[in-house]
Amino acid sequence: IRDRPETAAEPEPEPQLEADPVPLQLQPVGLTIDGIGVSDPIRAVGLEENGELEVPDVDEIGWYRYGAAPGERGATVLAAHVYWNDRRGPFHKLGRMEPGDLMEVQLVDGSVRTYAVVERTMYDKDSLPNDRIWRRTGPETLVLITCGGSFNPEIRRYRQNIVVYAVPVG
Repeated sequence: IRDRPETAAEPEPEPQLEADPVPLQLQPVGLTIDGIGVSDPIRAVGLEENGELEVPDVDEIGWYRYGAAPGERGATVLAAHVYWNDRRGPFHKLGRMEPGDLMEVQLVDGSVRTYAVVERTMYDKDSLPNDRIWRRTGPETLVLITCGGSFNPEIRRYRQNIVVYAVPVG
């Protein structure tokens, strides 16, 4: 995941490492997607020193803590590995999701928010649409991101990202 997170609508300064705190009850702690076998914990992540999104360990999902949270306006960004060190990551089947597929995000207060997929797409790593992904305004959207597309064996990285957009149900 390469593009630098920013908020959309107008030119914004660099993402801050300090943000308005997300209300505790809205912090996501787990993601379940029965259709592709996901049932993994979520932990808050930020940015690496080079400005790229911090990606969690192979057995967990990262929530971009400086973006939106489930139930808030804007995009709640969840990122996870497809594969890492010969191990399947939580999002190894993300590319199979289709519009209408459902998923559940568990929040720290024990509540659950249900989302339905509205789009699955792929972008080159340096072409993620900042105005759709790194935003704290506009309609509530869940954005799932992982690596995908062709693999570059020379640098041992995928050239694209698979991105799934979902909206709240009910």
